[in-house]
Amino acid sequence: MLSFLIDTGHGARPLDAGLRRRVEVEQIDVALRLAPFTVLVSLSVVQVITVLFWTPEFRGYVAALESLIMPLAGLALERCWRWRTRPKPDAVSATFVRGVLAVAFAYGALLASIPVMLFVAADAPLRLLIAASCAGLIATGMSAAVMPAAAISYSGPIIVGSFTALAMTGDLFYVNVGVLLLFYAGFILFTILHLSRLVTARVTAQADLERQQELTNLLLNDFEESASDWLWETDRRLRLQHVSARLVQVADSSERELQGLPLERLFRPADEADHPSRVLWGYIVGRQTFRNCLLPVDIAGETRWWSLSGKPIFDRGGAFAGYRGVGSDVTERKRSEDRLSYLAMHDSLTELPNRASLQQALTAEAERIRAGGGFAVLCLDLDEFKSVNDAFGHATGDALLEAVAARLRAVAGPGALVARLAGDEFAILHRGPAEPARPVLADLAARIVAALAAPFPIDGIRISIGVSIGIAVAPTDGTREIMRLADLALYRMKGEGRNGYRFYEAEMDERIEARRALTADLRGALERDEFELYFQPLVGARHGSIQGFEALLRWKHPVRGFVSPAEFVPLAEETGVIIPLGEWIIREACRIAATWPAPLSVAVNVSGIQFRHSDLPAVVRRALRDSGLAPSRLELEVTESVFLEASSSVHDTLQTLRDMRVRLSLDDFGTGYSSLSYLRRIAFDKVKIDRSFVRDLPQERSDVAIVRAIVELATSLGMTATAEGVEDEAQRQCLIQQGCHQLQGYLFSRPVPAAEALALARLPGPLATRSRAA
Repeated sequence: MLSFLIDTGHGARPLDAGLRRRVEVEQIDVALRLAPFTVLVSLSVVQVITVLFWTPEFRGYVAALESLIMPLAGLALERCWRWRTRPKPDAVSATFVRGVLAVAFAYGALLASIPVMLFVAADAPLRLLIAASCAGLIATGMSAAVMPAAAISYSGPIIVGSFTALAMTGDLFYVNVGVLLLFYAGFILFTILHLSRLVTARVTAQADLERQQELTNLLLNDFEESASDWLWETDRRLRLQHVSARLVQVADSSERELQGLPLERLFRPADEADHPSRVLWGYIVGRQTFRNCLLPVDIAGETRWWSLSGKPIFDRGGAFAGYRGVGSDVTERKRSEDRLSYLAMHDSLTELPNRASLQQALTAEAERIRAGGGFAVLCLDLDEFKSVNDAFGHATGDALLEAVAARLRAVAGPGALVARLAGDEFAILHRGPAEPARPVLADLAARIVAALAAPFPIDGIRISIGVSIGIAVAPTDGTREIMRLADLALYRMKGEGRNGYRFYEAEMDERIEARRALTADLRGALERDEFELYFQPLVGARHGSIQGFEALLRWKHPVRGFVSPAEFVPLAEETGVIIPLGEWIIREACRIAATWPAPLSVAVNVSGIQFRHSDLPAVVRRALRDSGLAPSRLELEVTESVFLEASSSVHDTLQTLRDMRVRLSLDDFGTGYSSLSYLRRIAFDKVKIDRSFVRDLPQERSDVAIVRAIVELATSLGMTATAEGVEDEAQRQCLIQQGCHQLQGYLFSRPVPAAEALALARLPGPLATRSRAA
C-alpha cells in the first residue's frame, strides 16, 4: 500500500555515489531555502501563545519556551543565510547533515511541548487555538519535505506531542480527534516521501540530460572534424554556389570548375523513364523538398553513387532562390547493397538463381498463363552426392556442384531458368509461348540425365553420379502447387531406382494423401488400443521343440483392417511414434511371456531410433520389474543398421543390457553393413540368418555356403544361429545339415495371437512333427 501511495520503486534505478551526493545537496538546498518561512511562522505562533498564556499559572513555562526557541531560531536562520549566500557545494558532509537534523528535531521538540504543557489545563476556546496552532505547525514541516529526515525530525515531535496532549485529557472526544490526527500525520508522511522522490527523480533526469548533451556535443564535434558528407547550394538558376572542400574532393575536380556549374551537368536528366535522376528533377521542377535521393554520377570515367538531400530556398518575396542541402558519396554502400540483393536471389556457390528467385519467376509465369502461355518445372536431385562428400570431402563436393550447374546451364539453354534450391537439389523452369509438349520435356530430361551421367574430372578424380528428375507441366497439372507436384514425381523416380525422370501423375497425389491419412491414424492408434502382439515360434532345429516366440506387432485399423507392418513401421519411425510404441511392445511382450512355462523366451525387435532417442535400459528394467519376467527370458533383436551411426552410446547401451542379463540377438545378419567388429566387442547371444539366404535352399549352392559360414562363425563365438523364413522340409533338412541351431518360419507356425501361442507352448511333442501331421 505504501509503495502504491507514494509510487516507490516505479521506474527507479540504483544511484551511484556521485549522483547520490548530488541528490543530497539538492535536497538540503531546497530545504534550507524554505526553512526561514517555517521558522518565522513558528515564531509568530509562539508569540501568540505567549500573549494568551501569560498568566501566573503558565508564565514560567512560556518564559522558558521563549528563552529556548529564540536563540534556536536565530541559529537556524543564520545557517540558512550562510547556505544561500555561498556557492552550492558538490557534496555535504555527514556532520553538516546531522547538524541540520539536530536543529530540526530540537525546534520540533520545543514546539511539541506547547500542547503537552498547555492543552489539558486550557478551556475549550484555548484548546481549539492550541489544536489549530499544532496542525499549522505540523503543516509547516512540509517546507522541508524534500529532505524527509529533516521534515520528520521537525514534524514528528509535534505530532507525538499533540497526540499525547489529546490522550492526557481522557475525554473520548479528544481521543477520536487523536485518531484523526494520526490520519493527518500519515498523509503528511506520505507527502514528504513523495516530494523527496520527486526531487530525486528531477536530479536524476537532469543528470541524464547533461550526459546526453555531452555525448551529443562530442558526436557533433567529431562529425565536424571527420564528416564524409558535404553541403551544397545553388542559385535560382540551379548553378552551384559556395562549393565545399569535401565536394571538390569527391567530385575529383577543382573549386573553380565546380563554382557556377549547372546542376544538370552533374545529374543529367535521363531519357529512360526509370532512371534515378528523373526522380530528382521531378522534385526540383515542383520546388519540393527531397531526402536521400540516390543518383549515379560519372567521376573520371567511373560511375559513383551520391545520396542527395535538399530543400528549396525562397526570398522574402516568396520567389524561388535556389536549393540548399547535404550530399554524401555512398558508392561502397550501394555496391554492398547490390551484392546483398544479388545474393538474396542467387546461390553464392554456383551463382544460379535460388529458391526465392525461382518462386518469383513461377509467380510471373503463372500470371502469363492467363494470356495462353504455359511452362514446366523439372525438379532434380543428384544421386550419390552424399557419397562424394563423405569420400572426398566438402571441397570436392562444392566443386562438383559448380560443374553440375555449368552442365545444366548448357543443356537447358538460354530460354530456361536453372536454379539451385538447396544442397544437391536443382530446378529448371522451362518457358514457352504455349504449354510445353511432353516429348520436348522428355527429350530435355533425357539429355540432362545423359549429361550428368558423364564423369566429372575434379582435381584429378573422375567422379560419376546420376540424377533423378520429376516433371510437372502447367497448366495441365496445375499452377499454384506445381513445385510440389514436380517433387512428388521426383520422389516416385527415386523410389523406382533413380537415375531417370518421371512426369507427375494424379495417382501420386492419391498415394501421398493416403500416406498422410495413415500417418494421422497412426498417431492415436496406441491410445485407442488398436495394436496387438502376435507370436511366431522359435523351434530347436533337430528336436523341433518350442524354445521361445518372436513378438510381432500387428495393427488392426478400424476401417482398413490389419495394416502391413512394412507399411506402418517406417511411418512410425519417421514420426517418432516408434518410441512410445516400442516401449509398449517391450512391456506387453514381457507381460504375456510371464504367463508361459519357463524357460520359454520372448524375442522383441528394437528399432535403431529407440537406441538413439530413448533410455532403452530403463524401459527394459521397468518392463521386467512390472511383469516379473526373468531377464534371461527376454531377447532383444537389433539390426545391423544400429551400427551405422555407431557411437559410444550404442556400445554403452548394449553393454548395460548385457549386464542386466538380457539376451541380445543380431537380426538380418549378413544383409546390411559389416558388423564383425561388433561381434567381437559385444557378446551377442544369437545371430539370425536372413530369409534371403534361406529362400533358395538347398538348390542355391552359394546360399548353402553362406549359411554354413554364418553357423560356423556363430558356433565358434558361442552364439545360437537362427534361420528365418523356413517354409518347407527341404529347407529344414538343409539347415540341420549345416549345423543350424534354431529355426523359425511357416513350416512350423504362422504368427498367432497370444492365447494361441500359449496353447502351442503347452502342447507336448515336437512342433515340426505336429505341423507336418496337420
